[in-house]
This record gives sequence, C-alpha cells and structure tokens, in this order.
Amino acid sequence: DVYRYMMRYIERYHGRAFKLLFSAKPNADFSDRITDLSGEMQNIIQHCLRSSDFMMQTGELQFFLFLPEVDETGIEHVINRIMRAWDDSGFSKKASLTYESENVRSQVLRSPNAGEADHIVVVDDDVTNLKFAKIILSKADMRVTALKSGKALLDFLKLNRPDLILLDVKMPEMDGFDTLRKMRRTDNGDVPVIFLTADENYETETKCLTTGAVDFIKKPFVPEVLKIRVRHNVELNRLQKHLEKEVTYKTEEVEKLSINIVKALAEAIDAKDAYTNGHSSRVAEYSREIARRYGYSEKSLEEIYMMGLLHDVGKIGVPDAVINKPAKLTDEEYDIIKNHPVLGARILGKIKEMPSLQMGARWHHERFDGHGYPDGLAGENIPEEARIIAVADAYDAMTSHRSYREPLPQGIVRGEIEKGMGTQFDPHFAKIMLEIMDEDTEYRMKEE
Repeated sequence: DVYRYMMRYIERYHGRAFKLLFSAKPNADFSDRITDLSGEMQNIIQHCLRSSDFMMQTGELQFFLFLPEVDETGIEHVINRIMRAWDDSGFSKKASLTYESENVRSQVLRSPNAGEADHIVVVDDDVTNLKFAKIILSKADMRVTALKSGKALLDFLKLNRPDLILLDVKMPEMDGFDTLRKMRRTDNGDVPVIFLTADENYETETKCLTTGAVDFIKKPFVPEVLKIRVRHNVELNRLQKHLEKEVTYKTEEVEKLSINIVKALAEAIDAKDAYTNGHSSRVAEYSREIARRYGYSEKSLEEIYMMGLLHDVGKIGVPDAVINKPAKLTDEEYDIIKNHPVLGARILGKIKEMPSLQMGARWHHERFDGHGYPDGLAGENIPEEARIIAVADAYDAMTSHRSYREPLPQGIVRGEIEKGMGTQFDPHFAKIMLEIMDEDTEYRMKEE
C-alpha cells in the first residue's frame, strides 16, 4: 500500500525516487545458517536508510528498497554506505553482495510517444506463470506475448523480433536449454534471454549463464524483481546496440578523416612539382583499378589506393630546385631524386598501424628485370603492390604534361608499355593496364 501510494505521488507531482535490489550469494564453502546471513543483510541495509525510505524482503537473501526524493548523487552515497558496511562485516568473506538500481523518475516522465513499448516474450508451459508474468510486465508499460513451448517461440521468431525473452528451463518436449541453442541459429538469435527456473542449485544457475542467457530469475516471481531485471537487461542491450552503432560510425568517420588527410598530403607532395597536377591521385586510381581486375578484396583495394596516394611522399625531402629543374639533371642531382623512395619508406614506416603502406613508396621504381632502384629487386621479389603501382606510375608519367612536351599520344603510350612487359613491368599487370587503355576509346585517362 505504501509503495503504490508513493508511486502515485511521484507521478502526480513529478517527483523522483530510486528502486534498489540487493542480493547476497553465499560462497561455495558457506556453512552458516541462511537466516543469520539474512538478518545481517537486513541490519546493515536498514542502518543506512532514512526514515522516509522503506525496505521489503523479497527473497531469502534479497531485499527491495524504495528511496523517494533521491537523485543520482544521493543514490550513489546510499549504495556506497551499504557496500562499505557489508565489506566491514564478518559475512563479507562468506557471501558476495550485489545490487541493481532503477531511476523511477526517468520512467514516469518518459513520453508515451517516444517509441513503442518494450516487447517481452514469456515462454512457459505453466499457464498460471504466463498470466502472472503478463500482468506484472503489462502494468510496467511493456507489451507481452505469452507462448507455451520452445517450438512456439522458434516459430514466433521467424516473423517477429522482441526486445527480450523470458524462457522457462523445464518444459516438455524441448527444454529451455535446447530451445536457446536452436534459437541462436536463427536470424533473431541475438535477442537477449533470461531463464526462469525454480531450481535452487548452483549447477542450474551456472548452466543458464554458460548456455548464453544474460540472466536468470527464480520462480515464483517477485513482481518488483521481475520488472527491474527485465527493464535492466532491455536497457543494457539497447545501450550495447547503440554503442556498437556509435563505434561503427566513429570508425567510418576516422577512416574518412584519414583518407582526407592522406589526400591533402598527396596534393602537397604534387604541389612541389610544377609539372604535375593530381599525379598521386591518378596513380592511386589506376593502381586500384588494376588491383580490382586482378581480384583484390575491398580491404586490399583501399590499402593499395592509400599506397598509390603516398608513393611519392619521399619527394618532400627533395629540393624544389632539383624537382623543377627544366634542364637535364646532373649525376649528383639524379642521385638525390633516386633517394626519394628510401626517404618515403622511412616516413611511412613510422605508421605502425599499417606497415605495408611503405611498400609502394620504397619499391615503385624497381624494374621487373632487376635494373631499378633503390634495391635492385627483380621479378616476384618486388612486392606485388609495388609492381602494380610501377605500371600505374609510368602510365601517368607518359600521359601528363611536362615542361618539354604535352601528354604522349595513346598509341605511343601503349607501345611503351608493351615494350616494357617483362623488363620494366610485371607482364600480368602491364597486360591489365593495356586492357584498361583499350576500353578508353576517347583517351580520357590523362592529365587535363
């Protein structure tokens, strides 16, 4: 009566309160009397409450508390006082004390239009239990579906997705454990399940949790315990799903930010060369297309695209006067240019999260016949990604503007790539580049 009065008062005057449920679980070697442990729990909890709070014993080792006009800070103090008092008692070494809390005000003030009511499915072969659970949860503004067997649940899940399932352990034909195992193989197998059990033994409780249930509730039901456990697990699952979506969103956001930073860096590299415009981006696009036709996975395509964008990052350390010199380079200047792959690999090697990123920078000037630089690698000793980027890089160099010429005609470019097959280029990737060129009948693949 007091509880109902307080709930009506809070709803009418927009008050606030907290519900608490404290449970004790004896250790495996517990040898004292349960009544002594229960009495100690009652004394400790009661000593920490105000005169306006009230407490009900809802189970052998379970106490329900209702604390009106308490906010989040206040409830933390109450919980901390009770837990400290328990830790200081002699029974703390004999049994563990746990608690669950619920903010009443957040429920009362929740708009009925905020969304549909939580959908709970109760599965039990006992009609009385089904009716009792439905009455309790319906009064807590939940939508309840009652089913009498595991088979009925599996059929129901083919077309419906509830927020939580209360599943009886002992049922004829198919018990709760078998039902849950079969349910996990369905499309809605990730719906949280709470087992209902009348057993008072550790073996059943352990099996409930190891089978994949999120919790278990003992029968016969205690109304407040049932409501708190159900709402707590529904909200916990909803929070988990929300966090998963947030993590996915943030990951995608970081990836987009990373690629934009890399593109900006690539443009900064290209800006050092007065005779290139978008060279790194085009090499990245050509490399990705060659790799796609060769059969790379989506993840690998993104990696080679990043390698292509940063293949010339080492030019950051090359003086502008050398890069933009219109006349023929001296041997000393050529050696400076030839060092940019090593410098690029050194820069990218510091990115520990993607160690393969440096491959394109270091080896895109290696030749298939072993006469390239900086390491003189040959054939398949050159990393595959670098062999792809080498073809794309040479193609863009021939189809871009230079101080001494316009982009070469498509026929000449084709002839140079054919001539380099097996010497400068890997024949497989050169052949794919030629196929791409053949499809470019209007010769759009060049620097505008």
